[in-house]
Amino acid sequence: MILNDKVVIISGIGPGLGIKLALQAAEGGARGVVLAARTPAKLDDAENRIRESGFDCEILKVPTDICDRSQCDHLVKETVKTFGRVDALVNSAFFHGNFEPIENADLEDWRRVVDTNLIGTMNITQAVIPVMKEQKGGAIVMINTQATRKPVVLEFGGESGYAASKGALTVASKYLAKELGGYGIRVNTALMGWMWGEPVKGYIQFTAANEKISEEEAIGQVTQNIPLGRIPTDDECAKAALFLVSDYASAITGATLDVNGGEFMPA
Repeated sequence: MILNDKVVIISGIGPGLGIKLALQAAEGGARGVVLAARTPAKLDDAENRIRESGFDCEILKVPTDICDRSQCDHLVKETVKTFGRVDALVNSAFFHGNFEPIENADLEDWRRVVDTNLIGTMNITQAVIPVMKEQKGGAIVMINTQATRKPVVLEFGGESGYAASKGALTVASKYLAKELGGYGIRVNTALMGWMWGEPVKGYIQFTAANEKISEEEAIGQVTQNIPLGRIPTDDECAKAALFLVSDYASAITGATLDVNGGEFMPA
């Protein structure tokens, strides 16, 4: 199995990609799945869903706000106390912020977005680095967005603040890959496009109601730009991200993997 015997920390457990990352890590054979989110109920739900799916990996739940460095340090300390090591960190926690044009954007909202998506992600990443250095290896993946490559501007506003914070995270990830490669630590980025899960389902329903079209027509507006002809599922996207922390990607660091059904193809 792709994550056989590994200890994997996943931040940002919640409805959508976070829970699918946890389920796929368990299915992939992880020895320990460490669940981190601000809300204990989300952690309980993730544990229940893993057990209901029949996986018997050990689960550690640690309520964690990644914007609080002390909580990130506590998360890593509890992981090492329980499992003795940390093989992988999947940085999925994020705050999206407003959809709005830059010219009149609420920059205080941007500040919260950056504090979570960039600074918060660096908090938890910095917390895990000493452990990975000591054990002479590890893998980190940043969950990122296609919006950093292809601007998303909807009629009610764009994702500029969110994309800007994630763009900064992409740059930081490349620097980390360069700095940590000598310690056997790999750092990569998974760029998600449209992803069929709860958030996109909500968008489709909103679009259908707002434009007075069927949900199938709203989906068609999206898939017409995707060569695969469908919206990738959040399960598929989770698998792609976990590939990057698996031994199958042992020669890959500093890379960005586009997970979008071919909607965006870098030159």
